[in-house]
Amino acid sequence: MGEPQAIPQSIIYELVNETINKEDVNINCPRDGSIISVIKYIIQMPLTHSQFLTIPSPLSKRNDNYYPLTLVMSVLWIWVYTWIIVWWTYDCTVYAFDNFFSLIPMFLFPLGVMLRDIKKFDDFRVALKVFRQELPDQEISLAESYSP
Repeated sequence: MGEPQAIPQSIIYELVNETINKEDVNINCPRDGSIISVIKYIIQMPLTHSQFLTIPSPLSKRNDNYYPLTLVMSVLWIWVYTWIIVWWTYDCTVYAFDNFFSLIPMFLFPLGVMLRDIKKFDDFRVALKVFRQELPDQEISLAESYSP
């Protein structure tokens, strides 16, 4: 029989990307019947809806030339989040706790990093599952597929 034919890496990435990103971005309420997912949706609604309206989707075929605007708007949103977090932690420290140094970022920021990393690992598990289904005879290494 011989060895299986090696598939070029670009084709592998395209197959995984197509399978994961089958759907357009949607901001509809989840219909899986879980009250937790509905509560999570309601809590995240101000962030998701405002970003959906202000940042063009880079995955859309219609907006494929808007990538500079997508980048600028994403950077602007990160700046706004950073400003709000720093302002909030400063005010809590100085006015609420009457301190001159902040302990809040030492606990709050690592929590945010932990939540981000959990999401990355979940996305990686989905990518591996798709990879195994679409290309079972190929191998993938962690260095090729994930970089924090």
